[in-house]
Amino acid sequence: ITAGTFDNAVHDILQQCVERELPAICANPDYIVQTPSGDGIAHMPGKLANYYEELGGTVTWFGKPGVEHFEACVAKLGLDKNRVAHVGDSLHHDIVGAVRAGIPNIFVTSGIHKKELGCEFGEMPGLEILEGLMEEEV
Repeated sequence: ITAGTFDNAVHDILQQCVERELPAICANPDYIVQTPSGDGIAHMPGKLANYYEELGGTVTWFGKPGVEHFEACVAKLGLDKNRVAHVGDSLHHDIVGAVRAGIPNIFVTSGIHKKELGCEFGEMPGLEILEGLMEEEV
């Protein structure tokens, strides 16, 4: 669902699931993603799972920003945390998760936050703008 609020599109279905006490599993907790064209944002499973919880449903979460997700990935690599870096464009999922797991990280400023940061690929946002966004998101 790429435009507007998605709650109107899924509310009735999710409400029926809540009433039937159906559990949900969210294996990709990202809330939003940049569309392939780079000029829009689309909803992701994490946003849907969060809405399901708000309606009273039960969700089991796995993935970013969960520490166990990052630790499992590092364990699979067989490396120490200080030998890897997590690269991501979402402060809420990528950067917060990596920080909580103690993994070095690289924030891509031309991703989902590019409009808030006012920069395109290859550009650096101003420090004041970056700090403001981090205060909002983290």
